[in-house]
Amino acid sequence: MVEVSGAGEIWQKMRALYARAAETKFINTSEIAAELEPLFEKHGYRKHAEGEPLRILLLHDDGVGDFINCSPAIREVRRAYPDAYITLVVFRPGYAMAVTCPYVDQVIADERKCDWNDPLALFEWYARLAQKLLPMHFDLSFHFTVYGSLVLLSYLSGAARRIGYAPEHGMLPGPFPLGAVRGFVTDAVPTIPRGTHSVYRYLPLIESLTGKETEDCRPEIWTLAQETERWRVQLGKAAPDALWIAVAIGSTDGRRHYPAASYAELFQHILEVEARDVRFLLLGGPGDRADGEVLAGALPEQRVWNAVGQMSYRGSAAALSCCRLYIGNDTGLMHAAAASRLPVLTPCCYPADRPMVTNAVPIVHYPYGVPAVLVRPAHALPECQDSDDIWGCAMKRPHCITQITPDLMLRGYRLLNELIRQGRSELFCIYEMENPTHDGRVTAVEHLDVDTFETIAEK
Repeated sequence: MVEVSGAGEIWQKMRALYARAAETKFINTSEIAAELEPLFEKHGYRKHAEGEPLRILLLHDDGVGDFINCSPAIREVRRAYPDAYITLVVFRPGYAMAVTCPYVDQVIADERKCDWNDPLALFEWYARLAQKLLPMHFDLSFHFTVYGSLVLLSYLSGAARRIGYAPEHGMLPGPFPLGAVRGFVTDAVPTIPRGTHSVYRYLPLIESLTGKETEDCRPEIWTLAQETERWRVQLGKAAPDALWIAVAIGSTDGRRHYPAASYAELFQHILEVEARDVRFLLLGGPGDRADGEVLAGALPEQRVWNAVGQMSYRGSAAALSCCRLYIGNDTGLMHAAAASRLPVLTPCCYPADRPMVTNAVPIVHYPYGVPAVLVRPAHALPECQDSDDIWGCAMKRPHCITQITPDLMLRGYRLLNELIRQGRSELFCIYEMENPTHDGRVTAVEHLDVDTFETIAEK
């Protein structure tokens, strides 16, 4: 770490600015720039330190699934700057995986626990975090998510050049109006179109500097080699010729939580129809233990390995990478599965009778680059029929998703196996709909064209 003269003086000024904002209950971003910029200039923060490697700061403050989808951009930064010293600041859920990232030299956990909707609390927290960052004398800062608070942190870090999306076109609101932090960005990149998959949300920032389009956009997960090897050996000993299916049953968002009893019925159906030796590896956090016990109790003992609540996130990612298929909720582990090239079957809470708007979650966060089937409820329940929520379901509890039957999930499983057989790494949706010419319901299968955001009914 390079000790930079003036870091202490700059931080004391940040403390004074925070005290003034706390007293007036107003954060004046123009005032922040007016009082800090002369100090940054005075102490050499606006030019490269002679004799030092280029120092780059990467900032990411979103969910772990988004962080996995940011991995191609992190890889591209290292490719563009092979000799730079790169520091990554990331939320705690992604930290354990980030520390094994081969493309960065240092990882700092953002332990932020303050209220996201409280700009004063965010200002205070990021000023404290900047105290750690200031002595590192960053030349470049990439803030990968479009939040005004992250733009503020990028500025407070002292980085000479700060690369981010043009604030006036911000996609995400947050408590800091993006227009108010416009001056904190030195290199404003035109915002990507709404509805772009999150893998492509981050790459334009580095491409704006290199002038080259990224050739390899595949996400990665970073685990310890010994963790992965241990799971490969353990699963091989338990059932050497089995089709191991990774099952993630948790979710921080209740609307994405498919009932454990429905999963149990689905897996019983799979065992009845499969000629192969199928085994289920149950994954989840400590809060998912009850669901894990429901599933484990419903299946033959030799067919299930209940690892729920027994591992870190990185350990779970290592375990699922040794499986051959993923069935589970739309959560960070789903994206870890896709990064491990596992085909994905997931119940989706976005009802089929809701228009798939361009920023809908199935468009922006689908499992990238693998055969995938999303199983959707046919209709929005009454509370969600007029909602414009990007999840399709407006509730924060299991709601629209509960309409998906295990039988429909089984049909999704069969469709996924057909995609695998055909070698099609594409995204399909399946749901039940009324048959206008006959009594009862029929299964609708749609190919989601992620380039044009259209669905194409399969014949």
